[in-house]
Amino acid sequence: MRYLPTIIWGVILGQVVGFLISALSGGSYDPKTSAIISVIFVVILFFFPPI
Repeated sequence: MRYLPTIIWGVILGQVVGFLISALSGGSYDPKTSAIISVIFVVILFFFPPI
């Protein structure tokens, strides 16, 4: 159950970062690509031990 909020917040923050990067670089914003990258990043972070 603790992983679900982490994935949700990871996707939300990933969308914000993806939007900002696309706006600053002048590219087009694709929410699907941002969601996929953010979920992959969050899943990778699950394997690191907590600090």
